[in-house]
Amino acid sequence: MKTAFKEWAVICKALTQGEQILILRKGGIVETGGEFRLEHPQFLLFPTYSHQSADSLVPSAQHLLDNIDAGMPETGEVVFRHYAAVTDSLRIHSLGELLRFRGYHVWSDEVVEERFHRWHDALYVLIVRVFSLAESVTVPLREDYTGCKSWVDLEDDINVEGAQPVISDEAFSRRVREIGYSTSNNRSMTTGR
Repeated sequence: MKTAFKEWAVICKALTQGEQILILRKGGIVETGGEFRLEHPQFLLFPTYSHQSADSLVPSAQHLLDNIDAGMPETGEVVFRHYAAVTDSLRIHSLGELLRFRGYHVWSDEVVEERFHRWHDALYVLIVRVFSLAESVTVPLREDYTGCKSWVDLEDDINVEGAQPVISDEAFSRRVREIGYSTSNNRSMTTGR
């Protein structure tokens, strides 16, 4: 796999520990018009350590920041331990509809609202299945991997063979049902690919 997706390390931790199966996304600063585009259905998780803070999370998830820096790679390196596969995507155009996902992710309401209103009133919700790589992979941090962007095209092809899901099929299906999302009953909210 040669595509990585940049996300706060604390959110990656929530995803990889099975505490959430959602990614809420607005585009990065360097993306055209700040607009996120779901360009890849599968991607490596690229944890980032800037901008995250305790007040960006709901109180019950602030423990995820404990020892978060322990996973930080050496300067000049990126470590890949997980990849995600998008099972569904939605583009939400109503803050009320977006807030119904409260409890299914660890972001605070303030962060969700700020992201929703930045540039234009919309936000993507990605439902993802996360997998642990058989072995972690460390690669050099290239200049073109840096910056506020969602997607990174890697120079190295990372082997994901043998990766295992972080939660069982049953647990993942149960979470999707709990969220209450299905293409048929939420079509009005969905404009994602």
